[in-house]
Amino acid sequence: MLEVKNISAGYGKKQVLYDVSFNINAGEIVLLTGGNGSGKSTVLKCIYGLLTLWGGEIFFNGENLAGFKTSDMIKNGIVYIPQKNNYFENLTVQENLEVSGSIYSATVLKKKIDTLYKEIPKLFAQRRRTPFNLSGGERQLLAFGMALIHEPKLILFDEPLAGLDNTKTNIIIDKIVKLNQGKNIEFLIIEHRKNFSFDNIYTEIQLKLGKIDIN
Repeated sequence: MLEVKNISAGYGKKQVLYDVSFNINAGEIVLLTGGNGSGKSTVLKCIYGLLTLWGGEIFFNGENLAGFKTSDMIKNGIVYIPQKNNYFENLTVQENLEVSGSIYSATVLKKKIDTLYKEIPKLFAQRRRTPFNLSGGERQLLAFGMALIHEPKLILFDEPLAGLDNTKTNIIIDKIVKLNQGKNIEFLIIEHRKNFSFDNIYTEIQLKLGKIDIN
């Protein structure tokens, strides 16, 4: 489904990624691990077109993603959830979802939000609150919900478990696993920790100094 072929990239004159290649196949949850500064977030930004490639190519379902805008990514089933700034602090949960889905007509968007609330009842219960009044886990569910509005095929998720306690970590993991198994959504997830479980249904790819080692 996703094919990353020999990509190189960086910031300014500093190269971060060196000839990185890997695939994500249908039905996979892939964890992208590695030390600080190894280029994990850079990989996601390259896939989503937020950073210009210095070399290499990226394909999704056989289509070259070169030149795709964010709207093109969404239409083709790819969404990106950054670690930070992944919701609007001054808007309610409902308003955040409406802004995320503003590319759709009002009728279609209402149906999408209603469906999402059924899938994540916690968001419905908190729909009139702003992120300031939510817990860390609830904020992460909101960011998740803003992505799910688009019914994606592939979710690029940057550290979804950062700062969460064990209970909230398990809630997020459970939601990821259910979406993967129930809706065939693929995930590329950045994660540092190894002391949690995706029920052994994931593949791990490790970045070392901008190069991929597959375990």
